[in-house]
Amino acid sequence: MNKVTVEEITQDLINYLQRAKAGESFVIFQADQPIAKIISTKSEGILDAFDAFRSRIISEEIDLDSDEIFANVRDYTPTPEKPCW
Repeated sequence: MNKVTVEEITQDLINYLQRAKAGESFVIFQADQPIAKIISTKSEGILDAFDAFRSRIISEEIDLDSDEIFANVRDYTPTPEKPCW
């Protein structure tokens, strides 16, 4: 996401709106603090992206083995059953 200042936006608003229409998104900063976002309507939200992914997995009948996917992602936090010593 592009970073722009309030001054940049006010000097060339039409340009930034055209860029947003083309698919870009912006975070607007004032005094080094983010104050607003301009998000393109072409941008997919995270839920839309997840739904599209889920639909593809279902339609292509892809078999995902969660044990295989998460084989190297384990929580090694000590527990009463498995202390750290």
